[in-house]
Amino acid sequence: MKVYKVKVNGKVYEVEVEAVDEVNGSIAAPAAPAVTVEHKEAVQGDKIIAAPITGKVMEVKVKVGDMVKKGQTVAIIEAMKLENEIQSAYEGKVVDILVSAGSDIRNKDAMIVLE
Repeated sequence: MKVYKVKVNGKVYEVEVEAVDEVNGSIAAPAAPAVTVEHKEAVQGDKIIAAPITGKVMEVKVKVGDMVKKGQTVAIIEAMKLENEIQSAYEGKVVDILVSAGSDIRNKDAMIVLE
């Protein structure tokens, strides 16, 4: 999946484009891989670290049980051929990690839950 910016009538739009295959005159998109991961339900008071950009998760630098400080790098996301360090806006204990290295992520998707 690639992300492009398109300007239409002076307004800029962000567009995600995915490659597809033509089979017998019809278009077939590749099947999305099934993901079966159990996650803890977020409860009131939990702090959610969300992705600030759309891209691919290159590395998660914390694990469940780790204590995170405000400003600490918790993950690296590749977007437009650049590696971006994602820093925590909160302090707390990691109780759930919702992404893994290699997974695609969209802007504002939850990545890590702190308690």
